[in-house]
Amino acid sequence: MTIDLSLMRQRLEAKQAELQKNISGLTEAHPEPVGAIEASEGPQDTEEVAVDFLETQQEQSLLVNEQALLTEVQSALKRIENGTYGKCIDCGQPIPEKRLEAIPWAARCVKDEERLEERNLSITETYDEELD
Repeated sequence: MTIDLSLMRQRLEAKQAELQKNISGLTEAHPEPVGAIEASEGPQDTEEVAVDFLETQQEQSLLVNEQALLTEVQSALKRIENGTYGKCIDCGQPIPEKRLEAIPWAARCVKDEERLEERNLSITETYDEELD
């Protein structure tokens, strides 16, 4: 079975449009990063301020995640254009079709993706230990 590049392109373009719409909505909702509460806002209930702050932080976290995923989707579309789609960007081996069907923007085979995640986890653990 061969990868249907036109189908994958359609799926990726649909995901790209969805992400761009989500990002646009999140950006319009909170165009400025969360900072200290300005005095000009007037007195507010402490709980209300805390809830607003948490909601904004969650939306900003979602925005960062959506932007990262958009970058992955756009990279996958470029790989289709340059003929490297479906090949692992680390080892060059084919990415299994089932993986691409599940995650059309996958850039790595499972083995290399796991290696990357282990490396990132190791870095995070080292950083956390340094903070203790």
